[in-house]
Amino acid sequence: MTTAQITINSAKLANIQDSGRYGFEQYGISANGAIDMYAYLKANELVGNDNAEPAIEITAFGLSLTSTVDVPIAITGAEADLKIDHRIVKPWQTIILPAGKELTIGTMKKGLRAYVAFAGGIDAKSTLESTSRDTILDLGTKLTDGMTLKLKHVPTKTNMKTTYLEDRPSYGSPWHIRVCDGPDTEIFTKSTEQFFKNTYRVSPVSNHVGIRLSGPAVENFKTPEILSRGVGVGSIEIFPTGQAVVLHRGRTVTAGYPIIGVVPLIDLDMIGQARPGDEIHFEHISIEEARNLYKKRFNKLPYRR
Repeated sequence: MTTAQITINSAKLANIQDSGRYGFEQYGISANGAIDMYAYLKANELVGNDNAEPAIEITAFGLSLTSTVDVPIAITGAEADLKIDHRIVKPWQTIILPAGKELTIGTMKKGLRAYVAFAGGIDAKSTLESTSRDTILDLGTKLTDGMTLKLKHVPTKTNMKTTYLEDRPSYGSPWHIRVCDGPDTEIFTKSTEQFFKNTYRVSPVSNHVGIRLSGPAVENFKTPEILSRGVGVGSIEIFPTGQAVVLHRGRTVTAGYPIIGVVPLIDLDMIGQARPGDEIHFEHISIEEARNLYKKRFNKLPYRR
């Protein structure tokens, strides 16, 4: 019986991600999962996988790999130069990676994270019902040079889509990120207007836990003592210094800083693609508007988070 294997030839910042580790937050374990969930789901759909199949998430620096069999793949997310040996290939569509040929994904040009899905699915170790990488608890798989991954079965072309170029998001600075009211709106009555006028930049220390921002400090807000409480993904916390952080899918499940607003799911993927130094502009949106936009964007996907 033929075994389908993927060999990682080079990888700097890459890991295995799926749709997330849900159902364990009461134990302090974050969901994590692909930071750009839309791109991840589209990659899996393009190769005919179940939507929760593990895929490779690449951050910033690119990756190269080879396969022992011909395998349909899809590459989505951030823009980068893509080649199979010396042949240029395109993202956001199904392509065939021939056995023994090297797929090379270059450094990200616009956006920060790219996704590679393989027809047949990656056979990755599951912990607490998920293969997602959790850097805090050191769960999941970090890819290293020379590592070998197995596919669950030898892939075929069955159920593959052709292209999703028409659904491709536009990545790049400046980013216009929508924000809904947060639980602590009354604390920021004198500073919310300025917050939405400010221009922020993404800090280099941002990661799956949170997107840290540099820029004008949020001022003129009360800072009562807030006991640690559950905080949702997308919450924008304001530190005592006035600096902001957008909590992302790997955030700790409790925190004690006031929340000026919440980035809704419709833009959570986008801010996760912002590169260090990129400009961020926030725009207010109602919860109802955010919900409607989310439904419109994800209505073609059978699986949603």
